[in-house]
Amino acid sequence: MPRGTRGLTFAVMIGLATGIGSFGLFALGIFQLPITAEFGWTQAQYSLTLPICTIVVVTSAPAVGRLFDRHGVRRFALGGTALLGLVLVSLRWLPNSLPYFYLVFALLNLLCAGTATIAYSRVVARWFEARRGQAFGAALAGVGIGGAVLSVVSQSLIHHLGWRDAYVGLGVLILAVTLPVLYFWLHDTPAAVGLAADGAPLGDAVARAGRAAPGSLPLSGFTASESRRLGRFWLMLTTFLLLAFAIGGVMLQLFPILRARGIPADQAAAIQGTLGLALIVGRAFAGFLMDRLFAPYVAAAIIIFPVIGTALLAAGAVGFGAAVAAVAVGIAAGAEVDVIAYLTARYFGTRSYSENYGWQYAAWTLGSGTAPLVTARSYDLLGTHTPILWFYTGLLTLALILLLRLGPYPTLAVEPEREPLLAATPSPGVQGPAAALE
Repeated sequence: MPRGTRGLTFAVMIGLATGIGSFGLFALGIFQLPITAEFGWTQAQYSLTLPICTIVVVTSAPAVGRLFDRHGVRRFALGGTALLGLVLVSLRWLPNSLPYFYLVFALLNLLCAGTATIAYSRVVARWFEARRGQAFGAALAGVGIGGAVLSVVSQSLIHHLGWRDAYVGLGVLILAVTLPVLYFWLHDTPAAVGLAADGAPLGDAVARAGRAAPGSLPLSGFTASESRRLGRFWLMLTTFLLLAFAIGGVMLQLFPILRARGIPADQAAAIQGTLGLALIVGRAFAGFLMDRLFAPYVAAAIIIFPVIGTALLAAGAVGFGAAVAAVAVGIAAGAEVDVIAYLTARYFGTRSYSENYGWQYAAWTLGSGTAPLVTARSYDLLGTHTPILWFYTGLLTLALILLLRLGPYPTLAVEPEREPLLAATPSPGVQGPAAALE
């Protein structure tokens, strides 16, 4: 990444790696078996947590995005990170109450939205233009890092300390590592640290005024209401809803799927960890390619990977075959989230980016959040995951076809940037740590 942007990229990576999204994607599944074993909950009851959280995210995402468009992200990211860490520590004293468990995670997904992709992708879109795809690939790789780290760390903490103290360990990690990183290096616009888009220099007077100058990234594109009147908006939403449902049904239930086939817990956690590493690879390659090639073609090519991976799992893959399948699904899961962020900016612009992204993010969350319950319920009824895995293979193929119908990028109108509600000067301590990292 260009000098001057590396601190921001690093902060987004760490923020996403330990944010509420990564916890829900990876750590929540690791805690499933020990918690249900102690409390006597069924797998389906525990898995209902994700659909409940999904309802919260789906219904709130557009409004949350509008809030970020108006007030920026930094303050919400810092507050949400602190709250997430404290609540995870408090779960050491989790009572045997399903309603309480559901309520905690529902509120976390609402109050900690500043730690999710909907927040951080806005920051990246405002910092980059020519290298936006690469920036999304690098910064949003934090979810993959979270998958690789949280899966193994959570399982190790549970094995050595039990699931209650494992929650404490994760909470302390967020408070001691993530929160300071965000405080020093996360800023809504490059103007806050004296830069323009893609790390270009910005005049001192403009930086003090807290506004963009010629050569920085102006607001462009459609308003949220204009975007929703476009057929392409709803085609994209439908495509990513189907894609998320298929990928989420596999990825978020991969650990139970592998355990149902007799694979030991440590090995299953390691295989899930490879999925997280594949997220990083998928995002890096997707971002690099989207800056150079037509993004829907790149995304369609990447969907071929989960088609193959899901088919392998449906055919009964274990061991090395299961690891290959996890990698294939992970590559697409990482890449497609980047694709949503990138396509939202290219097709609809940055004028109402967070709100427009909020709708697409809601569709993705709806699919990925409800699919695990479908997977778990299918297993409860049939005693095998094979039929539902073949169904997901078909959905992936359909999503690939729809993605190719988005059409060429539009020409977006540009207007001068105005963000009067953002902080006009760098926060204390920015220059020292930022300069050290650069």
